[in-house]
Amino acid sequence: MKINTHPTTPPLTPIPADPSALPFQSVSIDFITDLPLSNSFDSLMVIVDHDSSKGIVLCPCNKTIDALGTALLYHQNVYRRFGLPKCIISDRGPQFASHVFQTLCSHLGIKSKLSTTYHPQTDGQTERANQEIEAYLRIYCGTAPNTWAESIPDLEFSHNLQTHSVTKTSPFNIILGYNPIPIPPAIEPTNLPSLSERLRLLSTIRKEALAAHDLARLHMARHTSRNFTPFKLGDKVWLEATHLHFPNRSRKLSPKREGPFTIEQVLSPLNYHLKLPKAWRIHLVFHALLLTPFAETDSHGPSFTQPLPDLIDGHEEFEIEAIISHSGNGKRRKYFIKWKGYPSSANEWLKEPDFENAPEILNDYKTLHFL
Repeated sequence: MKINTHPTTPPLTPIPADPSALPFQSVSIDFITDLPLSNSFDSLMVIVDHDSSKGIVLCPCNKTIDALGTALLYHQNVYRRFGLPKCIISDRGPQFASHVFQTLCSHLGIKSKLSTTYHPQTDGQTERANQEIEAYLRIYCGTAPNTWAESIPDLEFSHNLQTHSVTKTSPFNIILGYNPIPIPPAIEPTNLPSLSERLRLLSTIRKEALAAHDLARLHMARHTSRNFTPFKLGDKVWLEATHLHFPNRSRKLSPKREGPFTIEQVLSPLNYHLKLPKAWRIHLVFHALLLTPFAETDSHGPSFTQPLPDLIDGHEEFEIEAIISHSGNGKRRKYFIKWKGYPSSANEWLKEPDFENAPEILNDYKTLHFL
């Protein structure tokens, strides 16, 4: 499996910014939806300071949020710190295109700029921030799908602490005049168990958030392309495996990409629902940054022939290449295996009696993992 050096990346087209604007006077608002349920939230409202600091404010919410809910969330999280904006840039989602939201903007003296549907290039700078944030969330969800809401403060803090390529300084430095002190990577334990556990949890969440954020920034920095073609329903794609974490599986020996997998649903030009093995038990929605088209070549395509099964005692028997991981204990223990000559999408769980004709592989795995 070759490492993917040309992943798919949506295009970015910057629009002019007002250099005299103060922080959060001109903002863009967007929603990242269809996330795993976390603290009762399944979506995230992203507010970006478009013209000044390039800072962000992130607000967990639900996909069903309406115009009034959007206004309330903005009031609670942005207005109390920066006041009213002069301009709001958004897509034509129901929260923004509705008569309620447009009337509210008109009465408050806010200019509303609506982009065309599903054309994020209307605002390239903001879309880059949104793609980075969304890539972070998809990566983080691959590790801890139900705890992403807890990591939002660390993601927002980390983003606003980073030097921006346009301003050459951090959003914090523009807004506050200095860079705040982050939680240290290592915290000494205390004599209070509950406090020590809370400090440990804070440190762990921050380290995981930073790792996912750095990986998202790396994707964005290395692979910007203006030749992005959105995937279609039924397309087959490779999935970047760097963000996937499987128990009892060596990351060093794991493939760099998994698949190919079929796109079952197109949520937007940037987000796709994949058909994955049920045994994986991970969130099924991925950002376009993490997907690569499945090329029909001599090695991978119609001419790629999978090996025929062996005939043992009159029954077809496929060859097990390796045991990837295991789950459960005793008689309930199952093994996640890869079939020789088949893609990772064909991997499945087997019970111990299924290894009747592959005892060496099973015994070696048990010895290695002290089972």
